[in-house]
This record gives sequence, structure tokens and C-alpha cells, in this order.
Amino acid sequence: MPTAIQLAQQKLGVSASGRWDAATSGALLAYQASGHGPYPMQPTGHADPATLLNLGYYGATDALTDEWVAWMRGGNKPGTFWRDARASIDQVPQWAWATLAVGFGAFAYMAYRTDKKRGK
Repeated sequence: MPTAIQLAQQKLGVSASGRWDAATSGALLAYQASGHGPYPMQPTGHADPATLLNLGYYGATDALTDEWVAWMRGGNKPGTFWRDARASIDQVPQWAWATLAVGFGAFAYMAYRTDKKRGK
């Protein structure tokens, strides 16, 4: 089974060496500058999502949300605040969040008991 780099090299028409070499970068840059495909590409020489979509690796509806598909077609870029917030939360392991939740729950229960005693 060919690797992802070999597939890209085959689609770009360079020898499928399996390494990201100067020939692959040059062919990718030329492909991006040619403007082939329905999605606009910037000639950077890097395999960005628009380039991969134009090469036919995956469909936009399979890998992206509708907002990002509209952006790939030339629309406005959607906001990234909630995506970034979720990504930063995922940096902490779930066991750490569970430990914090149990700890804060214990402190809340202790505060409730103390307040109950003061009320009498």
C-alpha cells in the first residue's frame, strides 16, 4: 500500500520515492500556482487542505464542517474561539478534570455542612 507521500507524488507526476524531496516540493508549488481545482490555493509548497482537496484525497464534506467548506470555496473564515477553547481543554487528561471535580465537590459539601451548622 503506498504511503500518503507516494500518493501525492503519483498525483503530481513525480517519481514516487516516498520522501518529501525538492522535486515533490517543486511539483506541489507548480500545481498550487496553476490554480487547478475548485478550491483556491496559495502557492506555498506545503500540502494544505485546499491543495489536498483539489488533488482529490478527500471530500470537503467528509473532513470539514459546512462553515469551513464555505471558507474553502472563497467565503469568510469562521471564528475559531470555541474550537481553540476545546483544544486547550483537551490538553489536560480526563483523570485530572475528574480529580478537580471530586475535590471541588468535597469542598462544596464541607462548606454546605459548615453553613448548616452556623444556621442553627
